[in-house]
Amino acid sequence: MKIIADFHSHTCYGDGRHTPEEMVEAACRMGLQDYGISEHGFLDHYLGGTFGMDDGAFSRYLDELRELKERYRGRLHLHIGVEQDGMGPVQKAEYTIGSTHQLQKDGEYVMLDETEELLKDAVDRLWKGDWYAMTADYYARESRIHQLTGCEIVGHFDLVTKFNQDGKLFDMGSADYLGPALDAMRRLNGEDVYFEINTGAISRGYRREPYPDFRLLRELKLMGGRIMINSDSHSTGGLGCGFHQAWKLAAECGFDGYYILAPEGGFRKIVF
Repeated sequence: MKIIADFHSHTCYGDGRHTPEEMVEAACRMGLQDYGISEHGFLDHYLGGTFGMDDGAFSRYLDELRELKERYRGRLHLHIGVEQDGMGPVQKAEYTIGSTHQLQKDGEYVMLDETEELLKDAVDRLWKGDWYAMTADYYARESRIHQLTGCEIVGHFDLVTKFNQDGKLFDMGSADYLGPALDAMRRLNGEDVYFEINTGAISRGYRREPYPDFRLLRELKLMGGRIMINSDSHSTGGLGCGFHQAWKLAAECGFDGYYILAPEGGFRKIVF
């Protein structure tokens, strides 16, 4: 299959390496037909500061992407998105990816995907070393991501496993882990959302497999869930990373295709 679309990517407006125009040019060179930039919305309490776009930066971001959308019309369809955390203010674009990057525990804000060392320290101090208590809190929060952000797309559903390659921190097959995860997935799946298969941790060297884990994807298929394939790229080189692997994983879990954003609005299905 040819890679024709990618809707989760970041630029220098957030934690990405390249400008929006550089990312759009890279998407054109790849031959993408539909491409979306989904910069991080505003998030307070980020490692003692803030993260993402405040209202001023968000306004400039929207203006720049609208200009690029017109300039590249005929070469590709540019979709203007925002990746919004449940702890941030609601900022509206053409589409929203809802993601849980942060938890609050005992008055402290914990970033889940910053570094393994920070997360291990937080689990040791705030959850008394109980990884399953932490992941249960994560999925309780994640289960509300549509309610909190109004997202159409659920981003990296099991982000809490970013540093858990080969189960080095906790057992992803454990009932203590899977129970809360599947409860959250069932709730979200009933709210008319699309779950992305996210390959970003592969391109950045944290994982060998996409999110979500195959156990969760199999259950999502049984629930009648719908998937997208997104790279969560933070540079031009990350676009489309791992898509063939993601397609193979999705097919092995029973999916016969995935969804992309349509230029006229809504979603359309691409069959494997």
